[in-house]
Amino acid sequence: MFKRYSIRQRIWQFIVEIITGSLLVITLTMGMGVLLKQTGQLTLPSSSSFSVDLGDVSISAINQKMRHIPYDYVIFDKKSGNILGGTYQKSDLLAYKLANNNSGDVEKKGVTYTYASNEAVSIVVRHSTLPEFTNARLRHISYNKFSYVTVIVGIFLIIVVSVYRLAREYQANFKEIQKLALNMGKSTLDFNNHLKILEFNDILNNLTEKNNELVYLINKERHEKEDLSFQVGALSHDVRTPLTVLKGNIELLETTIISKEQSEFLEAMKRSLLRFDNYFSQMMDYTKLLNEDDHKEYISLELFLSDTCLLLKEFANTYGVSYHEDIQAHNLDIYINSHALSRAITNIFVNACQYARKGSKQVYLNVYLKQDRLCFAIWNNGEPFSEGAKENASKLFYTEDSGRTGKHYGIGLAFAKEVAFRHDGILELRNPPGGGAEVILQIKV
Repeated sequence: MFKRYSIRQRIWQFIVEIITGSLLVITLTMGMGVLLKQTGQLTLPSSSSFSVDLGDVSISAINQKMRHIPYDYVIFDKKSGNILGGTYQKSDLLAYKLANNNSGDVEKKGVTYTYASNEAVSIVVRHSTLPEFTNARLRHISYNKFSYVTVIVGIFLIIVVSVYRLAREYQANFKEIQKLALNMGKSTLDFNNHLKILEFNDILNNLTEKNNELVYLINKERHEKEDLSFQVGALSHDVRTPLTVLKGNIELLETTIISKEQSEFLEAMKRSLLRFDNYFSQMMDYTKLLNEDDHKEYISLELFLSDTCLLLKEFANTYGVSYHEDIQAHNLDIYINSHALSRAITNIFVNACQYARKGSKQVYLNVYLKQDRLCFAIWNNGEPFSEGAKENASKLFYTEDSGRTGKHYGIGLAFAKEVAFRHDGILELRNPPGGGAEVILQIKV
């Protein structure tokens, strides 16, 4: 079992890591300076108090003594001023000679040239008032700047590593939450349900509970739909048989000699049977849509509309409607369940034909793109939608005819709404400013 901590604790840990790492970098830099000093690779500012006492020593003794001191020096003949020996860089030779000629110390660019002499020779020793490398090739690099850069780079790397670790840890927690959120509703999920950060772990636990509830509701709804499908199937079998028998009896009676009144009765029975058959067929289609998987495919919009519009023209002729279409979307392939979408458009169109103004029925189909949605707008010149119709017309079995004696069964728009939903779209009912009523089926493309 690993230890969990809150976001606040993790932030404090992040701060402590940076402070500790910074102190470690500073300590290592100082230790590096001490090590370089001990190995003779670095001279420190305290050396600025350096003094030379030659006494009566010879040149060889001076050279022997200077080997143990990490400074450059030049030995001059006191009478002639000629160079007798030493360790030095040619670029510094003028400063050595100036100190020798002045018989005194000279300071130049933070470097002191210390003068000492006896009766025979004089010596000028070079030492810096700032820390510097004893290696002449490295003297152009300021050790102070080198130390500052080392500390800054070290602290920067510590911060980068700490931020990276913190971000990676947060990312790992977010990924587990994202994985669960993107797969909500699935009964089996592969994710780490034990996160180190308490707040993320609480979120994950809450999402897990909600996922379990969602899985239960989805399974419950699936079982209810399966049950509904089974019941409708059984009802279909139970109802179709007597209907078939009744149709056969009506057809048999029509072959006999009957009175005018009896003929009217038979016609009324046939109309009722036809109405019931249409109602039952729509109910079966809606039930199949709820239970079947989407059989979507890519299809050309032109091909889809050519078949659908042909069907709409037949309905327009049947209902005696003046039909017009305006196709503004072209050269588009759409991923749809063509059968379901065509049936949904047909249902809306039939409703529009039924409710168009009597005497001068007009219905328009307008197809256009609106951002990432393809819209099928069907308008008729009938009465506008009431507030109740706009709110409830797409609900199953809704009809404004409380006696339910009309031809509208309250299934067509519910079917269209379900088709729109399965295509990541919506069904919108509106009353245009110019009059009439309009239903817009939008699908995502």
